[in-house]
Amino acid sequence: MSKPSDNPADPFKKALAEATKVMARDPDLTVSYSVDPSGISGDAMRLPQISRRLTRDEVMLARGTADAMAMYRRYHDAGTHTRYAPQGDLARELYESMETARCEAMGARAAAQLGARRHSWARARRHSWARTRRHSW
Repeated sequence: MSKPSDNPADPFKKALAEATKVMARDPDLTVSYSVDPSGISGDAMRLPQISRRLTRDEVMLARGTADAMAMYRRYHDAGTHTRYAPQGDLARELYESMETARCEAMGARAAAQLGARRHSWARARRHSWARTRRHSW
């Protein structure tokens, strides 16, 4: 049996790792935290380190990085990306930036649709509950 951690950041790190796997639709993804630059390599994702202090800035940086990288993992197609990659440094940089923006936009659109569905579902439940509940006040 493992000893519980006394690091107050560990529950947040575990929750962020699990949410990242779900957003990326990749249950086999390994998420780690490091002072090294963030990145994805194979089935491993490296996110910014979070200290025991769990500052707001650290949390926001880790969440934003995790979201962006999860969307890239989910929507990026390496074969298509390589096939249409331009020649030249500047063109390549622009192409890479556009691909990152495309993946993040796809994720934002999916999140907005999910939010709208959740809102509709909650509203339907609320109206259904109100119709069936007898008010006693």
